[in-house]
Amino acid sequence: MKIEYIQEYLAVAETKNYSVAAKSLYISQPTLSRHIKAMESELGYPLVSTSSHGVALTEFGKAAVRPFRKMLKDYQTVLEQGRQFANQVTGALTLGLLYYAIDEYFADFLTYFKEKYPKVELICRSYLPQKLFDDLNSGVVDIATLFYSEQEPPSEIYCQKIARISMIAVLGTDNPLCTKSEVTFEELSDYPLIELNDDAYSRQMTESILRANKVKFQKTLLADNIEMVPMTVRMTGGIHITGKSCQRQNASSVVYKPVQCESPYTLLGFCCMADNTDALVRLFLDEAQRYYSG
Repeated sequence: MKIEYIQEYLAVAETKNYSVAAKSLYISQPTLSRHIKAMESELGYPLVSTSSHGVALTEFGKAAVRPFRKMLKDYQTVLEQGRQFANQVTGALTLGLLYYAIDEYFADFLTYFKEKYPKVELICRSYLPQKLFDDLNSGVVDIATLFYSEQEPPSEIYCQKIARISMIAVLGTDNPLCTKSEVTFEELSDYPLIELNDDAYSRQMTESILRANKVKFQKTLLADNIEMVPMTVRMTGGIHITGKSCQRQNASSVVYKPVQCESPYTLLGFCCMADNTDALVRLFLDEAQRYYSG
């Protein structure tokens, strides 16, 4: 049961008036009424009765006030203990962040973590995938944000999932597939596949997705880096497959089309080396799990 609902019920129990209680809680009366009904449904008994004479507590509602007050007090005690614990947590974490996904996926959580653990220093560095993977392996960064395959997760690193990322295809504006709202791997395989010359990690991710979808491209071309992909697409007539977050590149000379397939997702996660037992790293990953699952 949500602790907010308990707080709301106790306000109703004290005021015997939905309007007054809702005003004190800064919520609408219909919202308050809906929350009380949700509590009653979960408990299996009515807490409140309403009539032309106003609001009254049922016998069960009266009996529930004292244990609810204790639950609320215990919860507030736990919150205070949590605040004291958070203020005692110190140290520094070096984070490697994929530059094109920072605003959409990481910024809000990092702000939340810093507010909760004000004495932990977060050293943030922006990366492309291959360099980030290398620096994670060599210990330059403690935690990296990486894409990984649900079908073939990397064995040497532990990943705490942040999000599922759908796949897109980068096409030239003159490609016949541009007229479609979405494309399939089978359609895309008629064109050269453009991969990144300096990014073995991303190439492995693409190959994993293609294997999962039983698709094979007859010809592969290389672009020097992600910034060169739009020009390589225009010059060669090839296509590039990547995660939707890369659409933020927003090059005007290409179009981005969703890919329809059996396994249309890649995963994005906060990752550390699998053998990393550092308590601060594990605390960070635990907080990420709670934050993103909520």
